[in-house]
Amino acid sequence: MSPGLSSFLNLSRWLAALLVVIYHVRHLILVDFKDVADKTLFSKALYFAAGLGHEAVMVFFVISGFLVGGLTLNRWKACGPDLRAYAFARVSRIYTVLIPALLMGFVLDSVGLHWLNASELYTNSAQYHTNSLTSQITAAMDLRTFLGNLVMMQGIMTGHFGSNGPLWSLANEWWYYCMFALLGTALTWGRWQERAWSALGALVLAALLPGELMLWGSIWALGMVAHAWIKSGRWIPAPWLGSGIFVVALVASRLSRNGDFEAGESIWIDFVRDLILGLAYMVALVSASRIKASLPLASLHDWLAEFSYTSYLCHFPAMVFVVALGYQVFHLPFLVQPTVLGLAYLFGSCAVIYAYCFVVYQLTEKHTAKVRQQLDKLWGKSPAPILKASDTRA
Repeated sequence: MSPGLSSFLNLSRWLAALLVVIYHVRHLILVDFKDVADKTLFSKALYFAAGLGHEAVMVFFVISGFLVGGLTLNRWKACGPDLRAYAFARVSRIYTVLIPALLMGFVLDSVGLHWLNASELYTNSAQYHTNSLTSQITAAMDLRTFLGNLVMMQGIMTGHFGSNGPLWSLANEWWYYCMFALLGTALTWGRWQERAWSALGALVLAALLPGELMLWGSIWALGMVAHAWIKSGRWIPAPWLGSGIFVVALVASRLSRNGDFEAGESIWIDFVRDLILGLAYMVALVSASRIKASLPLASLHDWLAEFSYTSYLCHFPAMVFVVALGYQVFHLPFLVQPTVLGLAYLFGSCAVIYAYCFVVYQLTEKHTAKVRQQLDKLWGKSPAPILKASDTRA
C-alpha cells in the first residue's frame, strides 16, 4: 500500500468517526435546523457538516471491506485461506474494545439513571424528539440485551444495549466478516468439497440474516472491489477526479436527507442513495492509490485514526452522561440555539467525549495485537509478531 493511500485511509477513518460523534452531539445539544432562530450562512454550513453522520458510516463500511475483505482475499489467493488467523484477528479487533465498551457504557448509564436523571434523558428521552435518542435507555439495560449485543444480535434479535445506539453497525460489520470468511473460502480453497460446503454455509447464513443487513453488505463489498481494481493494473482516475466525484455524491446524499421528508421513503430509495455514495467513495479510494507520497500531516492522521474505532464504539454513552451531568450539576440546558454559548457547549462536549474515548483506547484498542498473541498461545500456535498499530486496524 502506497504512503499516499495509507494516509488517505487514515484521514478518512478519523474524519468519519469525528463526523459521527458531532452528528450525535449536535442532535442532543442544539435544536434542529428548522427551529434555528437566525438562519445565517454559518449556521447552514454548520448544520450541513454536522448532519453527515450517516454518510460517515457508509464510508466506514467501504473502508472495512477494503482492509478486511480486500487485503485478506488477496492473501488467501496467494497462500490459501487461514480461518484460524482470520478469526483471531477479527475477535481480537472487535472484542478487545466491545466488552469494555458494553461494561463501561452500563456503568455510565447506571450512574446517570440513578443520580443524574433530572432531565429524564434515561427514562423519557422521547419528550425531546431528538434523533440521538430514539428509545428508552432503561428498557435496554437488561441481561438479555447485554448478551445479545455480546454475540452481535443487536438489530436482529435484540435492541442495542443501554444508550449505545451506534452498536447497530457493529453487528452489520461482524456478519459481513462471517459472510466473507465463507465466501472467501469458497473462492480460494483447493478442493471442490470444501468450496461447496463453504458456499452452502454462505447461502444458509444469508437466508438467516435480515434482508436489510445483507443488502447493505454490498456497500461493504465495494471495498473489496476497490482493492481488486487497484491490484488489476487497469486505468485509475486521477486523485482530483476521484475526490471530486465523492464530494459531489456526498453533497447530494446530504441534501437528499435535509429535513424530514425522507422519513417515509422506501428502503430501496435509501439503499440506492447509500450505494451511490459508496461507489463514489470507492472511486476516491482507488484514485488515492496514485498518490505516492504521504498526505500532509500524515502522522497526525495516523494518530487520530488509531482510536477511531474506540471513539465510534464508546462516544454515545459518554455523550448522554456528559449532557445529563451538565443539566443536573451545572444547570446547562440542551437543545439550545447555535449561539456562541451553544457552540461552546457543543464543541466542549465533543472534546470531553474524545478525551474519554482516548483513555479507553489506551486501556483497550491499543493492546489489540497483544490480545491476538494471547489467543494464539491459547490455541497452542506460535504467536504472531506484535505489529504496529497501523497494521492492526483492519
